[in-house]
Amino acid sequence: MRTKTLLLSALLGALGSVSVHAQSVYSLNAVGYINVTFPPGTYTILTCPLVASPDNTLNTILNNTNGQYLHAQVIPFVNGTFAATEAGVRTGVNASGWSGGGLTTLNPGEAAWFYNPSTSNMTATFVGTVVTGSATNTLIPGYNMVGSIVPVSGDIVTNSISSLTNVSLHDFVYQYDPIAGYGNKDAVVRSGIGSGYNNEWTGGDPIVPNVYDGFWYFNAASTNNNWVENYSVGQ
Repeated sequence: MRTKTLLLSALLGALGSVSVHAQSVYSLNAVGYINVTFPPGTYTILTCPLVASPDNTLNTILNNTNGQYLHAQVIPFVNGTFAATEAGVRTGVNASGWSGGGLTTLNPGEAAWFYNPSTSNMTATFVGTVVTGSATNTLIPGYNMVGSIVPVSGDIVTNSISSLTNVSLHDFVYQYDPIAGYGNKDAVVRSGIGSGYNNEWTGGDPIVPNVYDGFWYFNAASTNNNWVENYSVGQ
């Protein structure tokens, strides 16, 4: 099928907005920007499905030079451990930058909590290029905090780019909504059809509302699960 859920592409490096859903724009370079809004007093599972320049550290993708993210936290989950990074630890003393030097990364496919402690929206604009070719996100046994490597939204199972089908019986996808809380999808076997996963999830396929939304993936197997995505310009 035509991959209309690829929401980010622009001609010869000109920036394009990903707000235009269900529209295919074909180009020589898949580049553009993503606008993100973090509601006040909430947590968001955030991913950055673009390769930024010069890198995907917080200093680049969530630059806090002016203290606009004061006291916000980015909390990745690495090797079974949360590690929080805070923006501007004290007003007027160190209002800019991030703790730890801002070197925490959020590369395509990785996800982390973003906490906005303020009483107003915080915003971000990610600028960069889309990963092309075949890209693999390695899902280790147990819990993984991830997102799509390429900027897709909607059904991530049957989508011809994301194709999240190489899964094990009773793998789980957990998604978080600031108002509704957690929801989950269980990879199940259909009655009377073998003993393994048959491309069916409880309540329907996992749906990613926005290209910057991350989620939890629980790998029920004892070995790595390689989530392979494929995108080529003009696809």
